[in-house]
Amino acid sequence: MKWHFAELQNYKTEPLQVDETLDVKAAMLEKFSDIVLDIEPVHVTGFIQADRDDVMVHFHIETTVTTPSSRSLEPVALPLETDMDEIYIQEESHADRYEDDETIILIDYDLVDFSEAIMETIVVSIPMQVLTDAEKNSDDMPAGKDWEVISEDAYEARKAEDPDAKNTPLAGLADMLKDDE
Repeated sequence: MKWHFAELQNYKTEPLQVDETLDVKAAMLEKFSDIVLDIEPVHVTGFIQADRDDVMVHFHIETTVTTPSSRSLEPVALPLETDMDEIYIQEESHADRYEDDETIILIDYDLVDFSEAIMETIVVSIPMQVLTDAEKNSDDMPAGKDWEVISEDAYEARKAEDPDAKNTPLAGLADMLKDDE
């Protein structure tokens, strides 16, 4: 999805309608291999429109990303659907035209590759917590020798049971410093 910025300037009155399917699998696996294990073709719909020498982009992005579970690292197929709204400018002074919460991209060349922005939008849309179906339906948490993962509720319950308990492994070192003083 590459266009010359000058070409996009022709769409001032009527927006350029976009309905494309992108295969970004190789690029995603190369750039984001720790987050993305696999990705289906990405369906992009929306429009691109020129406004006062700038280019406004609105894309609706749909795909399925396979990402590791945040608990067990097992692969999880995650359907994603998100929107991307960005403004592309060639003159830095044009940034003053827009609100602080708008995404403004300064480009210093004529060719605009929207594929990069689409891939980044997909990555930031992946939730922090991704669980397999089994993990969602179970209260079991990972555990090992001398460690366990507990929920926030379980942590608060343990803290309420013994409010004087020191909750860090290094808390005992504080007592050692008292003798030196």
